[in-house]
Order: sequence, then structure tokens, then C-alpha cells
Amino acid sequence: MVRPRLATTQNRPALEGLRILDLSQVAAGPYATMFLGFMGAEVIKLESRSRMDINRGRAKPGPGDPRVYPDGEQGERPYNRTAHHVHRNINKLSVTLDLTADRGKELFLDLVRVCDVLVENYRGSVMDRLGLGYDAVSQANPQLIYLKISSQGATGPEANYGSLGSTLEQTAGLASIPGYEGGPPLMTNEVYPDPVVGILSFGALMAALRRRRQTGLGCLVDLSQREVTSMLLGESVLDFSVTGRVAGTMGNKHRDMAPHGVYPCTGDDMWVAVSVGSEDEWLGLCRAIGQPDLARDPRFQDRTNRHENHEALNEIISGWTGERDHYQAMHLLQADGVPAGAVLKGSETINDPHLEARGFWDVVDNPEAGRYMQTTLPWMLSKSPRQTTVTAAGLGEHNYQVFNGLLGLSASEIDTLVEQSITGDVPNPEA
Repeated sequence: MVRPRLATTQNRPALEGLRILDLSQVAAGPYATMFLGFMGAEVIKLESRSRMDINRGRAKPGPGDPRVYPDGEQGERPYNRTAHHVHRNINKLSVTLDLTADRGKELFLDLVRVCDVLVENYRGSVMDRLGLGYDAVSQANPQLIYLKISSQGATGPEANYGSLGSTLEQTAGLASIPGYEGGPPLMTNEVYPDPVVGILSFGALMAALRRRRQTGLGCLVDLSQREVTSMLLGESVLDFSVTGRVAGTMGNKHRDMAPHGVYPCTGDDMWVAVSVGSEDEWLGLCRAIGQPDLARDPRFQDRTNRHENHEALNEIISGWTGERDHYQAMHLLQADGVPAGAVLKGSETINDPHLEARGFWDVVDNPEAGRYMQTTLPWMLSKSPRQTTVTAAGLGEHNYQVFNGLLGLSASEIDTLVEQSITGDVPNPEA
């Protein structure tokens, strides 16, 4: 089977012609496939009526269910309107199959034969236990790229461990570094590994696609979420390897830069981030805050002295930023060549001029969840536009379209699958 070449023209998405079979759930995998969809790939999200993506919540939520619904209303089909589901599953088709049934396995392998990429982020052994691991799918389609996003990787004593972004912060060592200087470690509170793994999974897949273009062969991409998270700490790991020094909490300070931190501005809990890494930037900071004589102050004459007198320097900078709003401080500092950025609250990002100019937000009308703001891609390509946003699909919304259009099943054959509970668009009540 020879798949079509990827688009290279200026008016087509870069990954147009690529087809993804997406079994991923929760965050890391759905982020990766969301990016693929925005790049023009056809993404087919596959779930089971009995084992929906956890993002959808429960089939019948209780009154205390923590899932977020628009206006707090669960609606008739709550599994189609939870916030995480409609955000992370944009630009995807939705089909359902029972992969524990023999006929479900057969149809799954039929889909594998017409797809370029399989993505999943189950526990390490799940697909092998189903008889649908890499050996089975690569035999069905030797050109298939299997992107396996597992917690600890596909081999080793912890291969079957599960995790969430919050636990990965701890097992990978990330949680040992954030925190106030001299205080206990702190979580990022943003399950930081999840979106990072999603982006780097996308990058790993691009490398595998390039390899396939050169060799004509598919491969297994074994991506450990824990290893990706540890990679974020490369400087600390290398420092320990060389010096035996264990990185610890240091607040907003930086080992090599001074001043480096966030400084209060006018308003309630408003801040600007400042990061000075060179002497030119230091001189620019002195000019920007109207105190050029600071450059000759012996306390701040070089980076070492600025590190030693960081607290005194923070007070001087805070006195200047505290009289300005965070955007004003940012623009004044940047005008003198100082790396600075307004620290935005979530509500501010929606109206941020920079994000708006970059096309980071899109307005989506979801038939189940209503109208809302949707993030798009964190990057732009100079020659290829992103895919126009298509709202997240309802459970099994494209069963007939996919099974008929790609696999050639008749409507009556699909009806039989529904009767046998192998597919359908309504979750199992116990889901």
C-alpha cells in the first residue's frame, strides 16, 4: 500500500493526506493528535462504548461530578460536552469499536491497513493483551508508524505502570525544583508534562515519517512520558553528573542570570517577568527604569555581584514596576532590549494582542457544548496554513462514514454491529 505524498504547496495544510488512527485518551496523546489534525491530517479517534476517553466523563454523571460542563449543565449527552473533551479532540472523526470482540479486532486491523499512523497512550501491555500490539499491526500494515506514548516506556520493570501528569512531575524529578527558595518542592499545578509530551510526541512522529519516506518502512516509536519529563531537567541532571550537586528550590532566581524574577505591578496580583542574561541587557534595564547610575554601583558591577545582592536589586526593580501596569512595564523594558513579559491571567490571554496576531485562538460553535474560544497551534508555518477548526465530534458520530467509506461496509452490516454492541453512538450505561 502506497500512501499519498504529504502536501508541500503554500495553500494546503502540511500533513494533508496523512491518516491517523487515534486510540489515545486524557491529555498527552489527545494533545499530539489535536496538533496533527490542525496540521491537516485526517484523525480518526477510536473509543469503546464501554471504555470512552476519560475526558468525556461518565455516561451518567452524578450531582457531585467534578467534570466541567458549559454553564454547569450536564445536558442530555454529557459525554459530548465536557470541557476537556471538546478542547482536546478538535479536528477529529469519532468511531467506536469493542476491541475485546473478535469482529471488533478484525475491523480494527482493517482500519490499520488504511492508516499511516497509530497513536495510543494506554498502559504498556494493554494492546499486547488485546492481541493488537506492534507485531500484529505491523504485520497488517508494514508501513504503519506506531506511536506508543506510555508512562515509563515499553520495556523495563516499570513498563506497565500508569501515570498522570501530576505523578510524572514527581517520578521524573520535576517536582523537586519548583518552589520558593529554601521552601518545600511544589507542583506546577498545570500537569506540565502532559502538553509537553504532546508536543514532543508530534516531533517524534515527524522524525518517523521522514524515516518512512526514506526507507518505505514503518516503525515503533516508543515514547516514555517520564523520560520526556526528565529531559526538561537536562541542566540539573548534567550538573549532578559532573559535580554531584542536587538542584533544589530557588524561587524565581536563575543560576546564570541576574536579575531574574517576576516583579509586582499595579493592580490585583499583576506581575511582569524580567530575565537579564548579558551586560547589554543589564545596561538596558538600568536605562529603562531611569537609574543608569546602577551600572556603576559596586553591588551590581557584574553578574556575580548581582547574584550576591539579588534581594537589594529586586527591591529597586519592584519599586519601578510597582508604579506601572504589567503591559506598560513589559513594553518599556523591551524597548531597551531587556527580555520581559507581562504575566497574564487566564482571562487576559483571550484578548492578548500577540496571541491574537498569531492566530492562537479560534471561536468554535459546538452543537453540544455551545460557543467557546479554542486554542489552535503553538506554532505557524511560513508555507502551509493550519486546518480550519472543526468542532469535536460526538461519540461514534462518524461510525457509518468511516466504516462505509474506508472499509466498504454496508449500512445493514453496520446496523448489525450496533445490534451486537460492537459499535454505536451511545455509551454503555456502566461506562
